[in-house]
Amino acid sequence: MTRTRLAIVSDIHHGRDALTKKGSAALPLLERFISDVDKGDFTAVIDLGDRISDESSARDRELQADVARLFGAVRIPRHHVSGNHDHAMLSAAENEAILGASTSSRSALVGDVRIVFWQPDVSLTLERGFHLAAGDLRELSDLLEADDRPTLLVSHVPLSGHAQIGNYYFENNPGHSTYAEIADIRRVIAAAPCPIVALAGHVHWNTVSTVDGTPHITLQSLTESFTTAGEPAGTTAVLEIEGDVLTWSVGGRDPFAVTLPWRHAKSKWTAPLPDFATIVDQVRR
Repeated sequence: MTRTRLAIVSDIHHGRDALTKKGSAALPLLERFISDVDKGDFTAVIDLGDRISDESSARDRELQADVARLFGAVRIPRHHVSGNHDHAMLSAAENEAILGASTSSRSALVGDVRIVFWQPDVSLTLERGFHLAAGDLRELSDLLEADDRPTLLVSHVPLSGHAQIGNYYFENNPGHSTYAEIADIRRVIAAAPCPIVALAGHVHWNTVSTVDGTPHITLQSLTESFTTAGEPAGTTAVLEIEGDVLTWSVGGRDPFAVTLPWRHAKSKWTAPLPDFATIVDQVRR
């Protein structure tokens, strides 16, 4: 039985300290992560985006270059998506040039696991939440429909639309935690022929939620502190897939672990009931 073992980091936020993000601790923590990767038996590294906290075009190039220099020491394949902070002042092409790696939407076979990396528009301001650009949804649909093998779906922004109660950033700003078109995204995921496990960052906490048979996992930020009494979480994760089992293990100051089925056939739930008021007679039976 083959095993695929992925080392994962999210929301590095290299740069200034801002609110509860301890960006000044980012590089030493990232260096430790990469050292652990070199010592471990990993198939690949995945970066879920928001490598920096944006300041200006010139400064962001410097910050991204710092992060890229450390990632450049990784001796196994590495895969990146970009977050809203990465694209705030720099284009996708600039991010790719600095990283020396793709951040575009794509499908890849990593070990024995099919992974879809989805890079929709991640533009975000305080006034504007996330909105898909023209073609983003079609791109997701095309990538998922191309293969019926079990698929790990990787994005920066979570695709479940799960509740943000208790989240320092998003309890009172839920529109900034996922896409306005989340219902359309979930329909595309539900219609895909492949069983899916979705993985994302952005929301700075560890969660697992299941929507219509699809598990959605989010990973805590490397430098977040709102769950760790003011200290940077130092959070990184190992995702291991072997046979019919997916194991998710998060280390650092905010540890978390869960075991999930790695399904080889699509699983869907029964569609939810409509508003009870519209089906009074059925509900009373």
